[in-house]
Amino acid sequence: MRIDAVSALDGSLGAAPLMLVGEISHRVLNEYTHAIATLAVARAQTTDPTARSALAAAERRLFAYAAVHRALRPPPIAQPCDLGSYLAEVCRALSCASLGDRGVRLTLIPGDVSLAADRCWRVALIVAELVNNALRHAFGGGGGSVLVEIDTDGSTISCRVSDDGRSAAGDPTPGLGRSIIESLARALGGGIQWRFEPTGSSALLCIPADPTTFD
Repeated sequence: MRIDAVSALDGSLGAAPLMLVGEISHRVLNEYTHAIATLAVARAQTTDPTARSALAAAERRLFAYAAVHRALRPPPIAQPCDLGSYLAEVCRALSCASLGDRGVRLTLIPGDVSLAADRCWRVALIVAELVNNALRHAFGGGGGSVLVEIDTDGSTISCRVSDDGRSAAGDPTPGLGRSIIESLARALGGGIQWRFEPTGSSALLCIPADPTTFD
């Protein structure tokens, strides 16, 4: 999932903006449902085995993408969430949608962290973007592994996403994805540190456990 309105994510989203994001998400899911149903009808109407197989594969792929979108919907406001459980659903959806076919294994070490729902959502958006970045840039045509680790010392919550891909050493030119990630980190009152090595890369997100400690 990508959100082009980076500035909207960089501030504090209140109830009305989050409801708008939820409504947009609902409409997108309806479009996914319509597209999947259209493929299903086309598959039922064709007798060619090759065409039926191709349509069924496209149907499954769209269903998996819809599951990722569903997992990243903004949750109810003011409802506390277990961050590990929230991310587990996101990681399962990402694995089914795109990682498994590429031979990339995604592992989550969830920790024991509870966050307000809107903050969980932002962390999940960051994790999803980092995992997708690894898939696009780190592995080329081969497989590999991505590790997501959540930890806390009581005052600070950390989330590290690392891969064993073949990234070039040095800091690559930032793109839209990195701008989105850093905007989300600022909205959480934290920051993100990047490391790029020939043997892999990692991004470490650190945010305050108590949102009242930042303005």
